[in-house]
Amino acid sequence: MKAIYALKTTLNYIKRVTTDFFWGLEKDRKKYHWASWETLSFPYDEGGIGVRNLEDVCMSMQYKEWWKFRANNSLWGQFLRAKYCQRSNPVARKWDTGQSLVWKYMMKNKTSMEPHITWRINSGTCLFWWDNWLGDGHLAQHYDAITSHNNTTVSQFLLNGQWNETMIRQRVPPPLVPKILSTNLHLQEGVPDEVVWTANDSGVFLCSSAWNLFRKKKGKSIINT
Repeated sequence: MKAIYALKTTLNYIKRVTTDFFWGLEKDRKKYHWASWETLSFPYDEGGIGVRNLEDVCMSMQYKEWWKFRANNSLWGQFLRAKYCQRSNPVARKWDTGQSLVWKYMMKNKTSMEPHITWRINSGTCLFWWDNWLGDGHLAQHYDAITSHNNTTVSQFLLNGQWNETMIRQRVPPPLVPKILSTNLHLQEGVPDEVVWTANDSGVFLCSSAWNLFRKKKGKSIINT
């Protein structure tokens, strides 16, 4: 379920087995189900029984794969970049027919994930145009002239530990310039920039935080308040 989304028939089978476990049989007949599994699969304060919806769990596990791909320079990530991203940044990449299902789901999930992934600048190693270091998404979305394989780093827009204002005004669209120049820098030489998951206070990705961020939600139950 981490790599490829489980088939609906598979999820329905798991639900049926789980339902039978909880409700069981009575004299060789199934007991009456007072509420559907979809209704019960919510936290207590939303009127459920605290069991997570399988579709939401599968989705949070798949989101973790995109986080690992973006945050870690693993052998697996290097392989995917070499195979699919030689001429394009992963953020700009789209799935093409014939590519693997794993990559297909990663391309699908990145749209939801990217707004919640930011970079904390230490030495400026993150990409100036394609990494979300300013907090409003990648800057390339505001500038059509930037190619999908542009690997200019933040450090290339710095001069003596400060923003190179002249260079920024020459190369960056005017509406973006004030926010960039007002961004405080706390540089640490030789320390790579940190990837931050904004949906968790610690900045570390957890499946539970992704589950809570993207899951189906219901209003708070009056009974449990």
